[in-house]
Amino acid sequence: MLLGLIAEDQSDVDVVQELVRKLARRNFRIRRFLGHGCGRIHGKARVWAEQLHQEGCSLLVLISDLDHQTPAELYASLRTALEPCPIRQNVIVIPVREIEAWLLADHKAVTRALNRQRPMKKQSNPEAIQNLKERLRDLIRERSSGRITYLNTVHNRKIANYVETRNLNRCPSFAPFEQFIRTHLA
Repeated sequence: MLLGLIAEDQSDVDVVQELVRKLARRNFRIRRFLGHGCGRIHGKARVWAEQLHQEGCSLLVLISDLDHQTPAELYASLRTALEPCPIRQNVIVIPVREIEAWLLADHKAVTRALNRQRPMKKQSNPEAIQNLKERLRDLIRERSSGRITYLNTVHNRKIANYVETRNLNRCPSFAPFEQFIRTHLA
């Protein structure tokens, strides 16, 4: 099964790939396009979806961080940019703030991925944190006594590898992604 993915950057692709691996019951491969930020996704979503369709993708996930819009505004904007979508089975996923909220939802995964003895504190509501990458950086620096510098391009995949997807249900924005993957790759 070929899964098309449109994402902001490679670290998002890495996280999504790990999470799909945990949720899917069928073999899959990912073909992807990167927007290198959200602006380019709006302009290229339809064209990229067409190219992914031509490459044989029968499923499409478009994932874009919420940043500063409301979920409804961003969803409408992305849906407009994507339509008419040539890949019938598609989902738009909007992690609230950033995809790092999903990672922070499983504080034990962060601790394990970084091989820390001092456990990471549970974040009460990861989607409410304004600057998630900075928060993750600060928590990692604190727990490692300054020995580890967080880099999303390196550490997000490692954290996602240890994530237990049931813990991500603390983030309501994870539900559409999980439902889509379980429906089409289970």
